[in-house]
Amino acid sequence: MFKIQTKSLLIGAAALGLGLTAQAQTTIDIVGATAFRSAAHNSIVAAFTESGALGTTWNYSHNHASTPTSASRATYKGTFPGITGTTVIRVSWTGSVEGVRSLASSKATPDTFIPEASVGTGVTANVTATTTGLRTAVMAFSDVAQLNTPYKSPKLGGGPVGVIAFAPVINKGAEAEITNITNLQLRRLLSNGTIPESMLTGNTTSNGTIYVTGRNDGSGTRVAFLSEVGHGAANAVKQYVINATTSITDLATPVLAPITANSTTYPGYVLSTDFAKKAVIGNGGYQSGGTIATWMRLPSSGDFNIVSWLGTSDAITAYNSGTGGRVLSYNGEKLEGVAAGSFSEADRNKIRLGKYSAWNFENLFTKGTLTGNNKVVYDKLVSTIPSNLGSAGVANDSSFKVTRTTDGSVIAPK
Repeated sequence: MFKIQTKSLLIGAAALGLGLTAQAQTTIDIVGATAFRSAAHNSIVAAFTESGALGTTWNYSHNHASTPTSASRATYKGTFPGITGTTVIRVSWTGSVEGVRSLASSKATPDTFIPEASVGTGVTANVTATTTGLRTAVMAFSDVAQLNTPYKSPKLGGGPVGVIAFAPVINKGAEAEITNITNLQLRRLLSNGTIPESMLTGNTTSNGTIYVTGRNDGSGTRVAFLSEVGHGAANAVKQYVINATTSITDLATPVLAPITANSTTYPGYVLSTDFAKKAVIGNGGYQSGGTIATWMRLPSSGDFNIVSWLGTSDAITAYNSGTGGRVLSYNGEKLEGVAAGSFSEADRNKIRLGKYSAWNFENLFTKGTLTGNNKVVYDKLVSTIPSNLGSAGVANDSSFKVTRTTDGSVIAPK
């Protein structure tokens, strides 16, 4: 989401009675989808670059150790095309549902951003400083429709700016026979937490257990997953989390998601109560798909494996150039490029033509009707997103031949 504030920076010789000159600063806050953050980052960078080079006319900071596209927060500052003076864009990726909540709910939790003062020259990584803004965001990226969240009113502006794709992933070292998973098997996992390994291998000698892990209920990826397989976005699930006190080289038996968060024992596990309204055992999950992708790169320490549902960018991270987990077929159809580490044109065509169904429209929602510099930034992002989607998804342009009325609904020709 975005917020725009105008600050007058008084420049000149006021003390000498020579008058005042005002230089405007525009501050915009954006929140929402973690699965789309790489595309959002690349689009923001592309927009700023139109006005000049990084380190010269604009700079940014983020809170990841090295990779800005994996950061949960970033702040960009400099000359933005079409806007006079300095523009600051602050982003905070907490999930699609949380993003919609920030725009639509008067009870939204304040979003946390990297302060403007933490922006140096060029790129500043691993920034820990934070500041909060109470209902300051005016734009939010969301993998899901507003009506598929608990925050249905007031109706937000904006709409689809692309198409985001997802894929089922199993952790490293799983039996070679496990190549496919169906929506009904995933529904059983979500309602029960586990299924016998033999359901995926088809072998009577397979005696292991398959566990499911996933996102918390503030996540659009989770809403997309539950909607796509027919479980229902508002229904509770039984998911497992990884205990970080065990070996970091392999995965110990997962633990049913607890009703309290412990960042030391369960890194990245965050409780949210957007749908359930209270913590329910097993219903919690991870705030970021990147955390899950990291776990999926590791082998298990026993006779079990873990399945999850990730955006394609995170699925490629889990694959880890062939040394990590595996992308599975969904209902017999696989994104072969993603499974080999790169979102291919063949993958995109499967989505564009309706052969692969695990996708949603990616929305850029707005708080009301935008005007002024808010509208300038929104329009620029809409124009830069299609060429900066990377491994996140597909452009929603004339080449996209199918549609659906909402998340997980029937896919039909346009």
